[in-house]
Amino acid sequence: MKRFLTFMMSSTLILGLALTGCSNVPNPTPPSNQKTTQSSEPPKAEAGATRDSVIGAEKRVVMGFYTDPEGPTPGSKESMVKNGKMLDEVAFFWYSFDGSGKVIPAGKIDMNAKSIAQKNGSKAYALVHNMNLSGSVGFDANLAHRVLSNAGTRSKLVTNLVNLTTKDGWDGISVDIEKTPPGDRNNFSAFVAELGKALKAKDKVLNISIPAKFVDYPSDLWSGAYDYAAIGKAADQVILMTYDEHGMGTTQGPIASQGWVDRVITFAVGKIPKEKIIMGLPVYSYDWGSNKPLMPDYLSHSQTIDRAKKHGVQILTDPSAKVPQFTYTANGVRHEVYFENTASLRTKMDYALKHKLHGVAIWRLGMEDPTIWTSLMKTFGTNQSTAKK
Repeated sequence: MKRFLTFMMSSTLILGLALTGCSNVPNPTPPSNQKTTQSSEPPKAEAGATRDSVIGAEKRVVMGFYTDPEGPTPGSKESMVKNGKMLDEVAFFWYSFDGSGKVIPAGKIDMNAKSIAQKNGSKAYALVHNMNLSGSVGFDANLAHRVLSNAGTRSKLVTNLVNLTTKDGWDGISVDIEKTPPGDRNNFSAFVAELGKALKAKDKVLNISIPAKFVDYPSDLWSGAYDYAAIGKAADQVILMTYDEHGMGTTQGPIASQGWVDRVITFAVGKIPKEKIIMGLPVYSYDWGSNKPLMPDYLSHSQTIDRAKKHGVQILTDPSAKVPQFTYTANGVRHEVYFENTASLRTKMDYALKHKLHGVAIWRLGMEDPTIWTSLMKTFGTNQSTAKK
């Protein structure tokens, strides 16, 4: 997801496709609570059904993003299984789409992992993205434009996503379409509205990931296409990607400094109902080398701690950004590392509480400081409260 995936995840997914191919998605029996109707009226969610269990001003959810392994970094399955009782929702980074609006596999689809999440009480979402699978790196702006700007093709994508949820028993759709051209701002909003309406009729949840910003410049190449107010009106949940303040393509700095995060949230709650906003929690690290100032290494928390120990350096806390960081020199190259730990994430979770947000979302499971779960357990997780006692 996010800007760092522009480099890291696309190459991993492409490699995975090359090695394993796009396996067919199993077709299990639809869940028994799927309501049918003979009338023209859309089916209504029953008490305690999918949407009612996660949507509402009083709900505080913990969501985790699930991915395949990324190079030497392990995938998300082990963390999801171990901490499943503390997750209310899991979004599986497994799907993309083509220019005709057809949904296509874009990862190693493991329906057993989905079943584990649901058996643990988590809602499972099929995540659809527009990462380029043809060999180029990054999110595909041309694909986003081609599909979103054509009303007929956009409608086909909506239908195919809804069919995916009903055919394979997903509880909803998570959308991570990035680098949408600014000129498609209204088209993206229309897509969210159309998909949200169609999923609601099937008692399915729609969450949308959007770039972080604290001012709205509709012409901005990164964030201009995302109309916070329109998206907030149509989606059930809006995931603020409150990370990559510094990351792939920038020089060194905090991944999410406390002041920056607070500014982003303050702007967002003025545009989006706070009971829909889920704040993104970055649990990864970046290591910038002076020989590659715009191409940092992407590391998990454990890899980062191991690197600091290997070079015998002290981990410090940036007093302004309130995030951990350290420097070291190897083979004549100076390195500067910024990351997140439980203490720095605790500060961000306090912002979510202060603003009474809907919850938090971990990018991504398997990369986190393992002690974060204690803080999450004490702070969020409406639907798993019984399991956490």
